Amino acid sequence: MENEKIVVSQKKSTLVICIISLAFACVVMIFMIFNVEVGDGGAKTARLLSTPFGVAAAKVFFAVCAVACVYSAVIFIKRLANPKPLIVVDESGFTDNSNSSSVGFVPWRDVKRIYMITMKHGKLIQVELAYPEEYLNRMGGLARKAAELNMKLGYQPISFSLNGTGKNPDKFLADMISIWERNK
Repeated sequence: MENEKIVVSQKKSTLVICIISLAFACVVMIFMIFNVEVGDGGAKTARLLSTPFGVAAAKVFFAVCAVACVYSAVIFIKRLANPKPLIVVDESGFTDNSNSSSVGFVPWRDVKRIYMITMKHGKLIQVELAYPEEYLNRMGGLARKAAELNMKLGYQPISFSLNGTGKNPDKFLADMISIWERNK
């Protein structure tokens, strides 16, 4: 099949639900920042909050959580506003835009193996590369460190999930392998 192409995009409804959930979580965190007070030392958890240090630590924790919620919401809003495909597979290779550590386009000649692993809450498609260092160098510092740690644990630097896309991972994997085998 010439010009065969698989395009995987994020479902807009999933993005909207994530944004609403993160906004709610952020409001709760902000509420907690302004409502944590020194307690009377009753229960074990209240004892921690019975000191000014405990209250300050709790406020810092909730502030960090609020910032993380806002940051995540901004990422989802950007994805909603600019709905570029997460994964595109064609006869020349595949383009991975699925997460912050994505490496972009990978030609089939650089792929050694494609397979799936099942984790506790889903399936991950793993792409084993002939020269992973070349692709690790495309990643930012934190993403590169995470990918290197994954490799030490036996996982691949390119890994993606189809959660939230509505695509069947088993069918996608079979189709991707089929295109790869015809074009490698």
